[in-house]
Amino acid sequence: MNKVIAILIAGTIGSMLKILGGILYGSNTLFVDALTSIVNIIALLVVIWSRRVTIIPPDSDHHFGHERFEYIGILVMIVTYGFVAGISITRLYYVREYSVELNAFYLAVAAILAYSIAIFLSRSAPPSIRAYGAFTISEVLEGIVGIIASLGGALYSYLIDYGGAVLLTSYIFYEIYEEGRNLASFMADEAPPPSIYEKVVGIAESEGFSIKSIRLRTIVPGKYHGDIVLSPGSTRYENLKNLKKKLGENGVDVCIEVSSP
Repeated sequence: MNKVIAILIAGTIGSMLKILGGILYGSNTLFVDALTSIVNIIALLVVIWSRRVTIIPPDSDHHFGHERFEYIGILVMIVTYGFVAGISITRLYYVREYSVELNAFYLAVAAILAYSIAIFLSRSAPPSIRAYGAFTISEVLEGIVGIIASLGGALYSYLIDYGGAVLLTSYIFYEIYEEGRNLASFMADEAPPPSIYEKVVGIAESEGFSIKSIRLRTIVPGKYHGDIVLSPGSTRYENLKNLKKKLGENGVDVCIEVSSP
């Protein structure tokens, strides 16, 4: 938990530095970048919350467990990205010629160093936090844009800084699209990838069965539920028990039925 707190502090420091660079020293690129950084922090908080919920065992209200609570984070991300996208567009729409101070560049460099610390710490954290670290890498890429744009805005023209802000705002809409597509995939109850079916068929055949029909749904990536109908064959209880066990070890929980001869 101490490492998670350290990651949160490093990310918060990075966000504050960008906010200061955007407000105090005139960089619109850093201002927009700071908004995406705030979303990044919210993402970490959601990850921490969902990680605590998803490990709760199945109960009377959630027969298959609580793993799907992690999808709530996608909804939170979409709403938050939509909010910051609105702020960014409003700021950029009403902008007039402005000046960018060189201090904005220095703060952009300091911010990217703070995020580098967060990424380094997340590499040895639990899996869900490591996923956050991968997401935070995008903040470093945005930070590089902030460094280049703020420096160009300070030394040459505010249009360079403005162009960086437009680029980062466009990226916000890209993230909204990507997260929305993920949520739509979940809501549409899409079937698992073909590799999962191939694995199920291979396990069944290794136990002496052939599958007549199979239906699977994704609970969360890596955990699947459904039913299979086996063609007549070896139907000893021990074979069915082994099949059920092996499928469970691969994250597949199914109801098994043996069709009539």
